[in-house]
Amino acid sequence: MTERLGEPLTVTDLAAEVRLSPYHFLRMFRRAVGETPHRRLVRMRLAQAQRLLESGVTVAETARRCGFSSSSHFSAVFVRETGVRPSRWIFSPAASSGPTGKRP
Repeated sequence: MTERLGEPLTVTDLAAEVRLSPYHFLRMFRRAVGETPHRRLVRMRLAQAQRLLESGVTVAETARRCGFSSSSHFSAVFVRETGVRPSRWIFSPAASSGPTGKRP
């Protein structure tokens, strides 16, 4: 997942990588990691996005690099998870506390 953050990934794609059925992969992943592959992927993409924003990359470019379908989709997910718009992230207290924002 880390190597393909900027690409569209499905459970079927991930399951094929480890030669499991999508259903079995989903169950095993959730059991091992404690969250669904989608949830983990979103959290990983947001952590990467926070690092990119902090380094001065634009919101649009960050959205593209992190695999979001559009800047508006990225912004909506970012606000939902951090409570801060991406354009304001660098100035927020959450940004200075680390790449995870308000939520773990």
